Amino acid sequence: MDITPYFLTGIIIGSIYGLTTLGLSLIFGVLRVANVAHGAFIMIGAYIAYTAFVALAIPPFASSLLAFAIGIAAGYLVYAGVIKRLGKAELNILVALFALGALLAEVARLIWGPDFVGYRWTIGSVEVAGLQIELTKLIGAILALMITIALELVLRWTYFGRAVRAVVQDPVGAMVVGVNVDRVFAFSSALGIGITTLGGVFLTLFIPVGINPYMGGPYTLMGFVIAVMGGLGSVAGTYVAGLLFGVFESVGFYLFSLAGFAEPSQMALFLAFVMLLLILLLRPTGLFRI
Repeated sequence: MDITPYFLTGIIIGSIYGLTTLGLSLIFGVLRVANVAHGAFIMIGAYIAYTAFVALAIPPFASSLLAFAIGIAAGYLVYAGVIKRLGKAELNILVALFALGALLAEVARLIWGPDFVGYRWTIGSVEVAGLQIELTKLIGAILALMITIALELVLRWTYFGRAVRAVVQDPVGAMVVGVNVDRVFAFSSALGIGITTLGGVFLTLFIPVGINPYMGGPYTLMGFVIAVMGGLGSVAGTYVAGLLFGVFESVGFYLFSLAGFAEPSQMALFLAFVMLLLILLLRPTGLFRI
């Protein structure tokens, strides 16, 4: 029984899971808001990639820039129109974001229809440890790692990053020393949702027929699992947790299939939740901190 191919597959898809969850983790870590519309913005990114490729023959790595720009604009509007207006009413914000996610799904259904769609873009493959890996997926995983490193560097070595850390530790104190807290919140929301839609583009490389208006739900649940496992607000922790989740999912599917389970994918998800509980028992704050 050789699980190496499944481990490698899990690492590659886990890199994308980590990327798609960075925005969710960043928004919660800075604004203390649970973005339950997270999956809807992944869906928007996926449809941008699909439309750009099918209608204009633009490859997903190029359309990801468009998705990122649209996500940044959407993130700012979400902050200005929902989060800032509702202020400290956390439950109202949660309900409003849930309604926004449902609205985006219905708008997508009106534009693209209710059926599953997708595309397939291939530029060859490479053999790694006996496993043929499509170059598009491998490049996507590497780019996800590079984006994660870039975001970590921004948060650690730039004025914006220092301002973010100051706001996370003490918003009032940060305001006293001259940090524009409202601007930090707006930038964090915009950047978080921008990265989310960008991740939605990369995700389409792994789901050639899986794009539909209601695809966001499972990715929202997965995102919260990964974000909590990694440590809410931690860039490195979120990415590492995404890798772990991908490995649990891929290897778990293989093992549960061998064991004869009727729904190995659901059992693999169950395994991921069990691992989350074990990690939280050992480290209640997750693997890393912001």
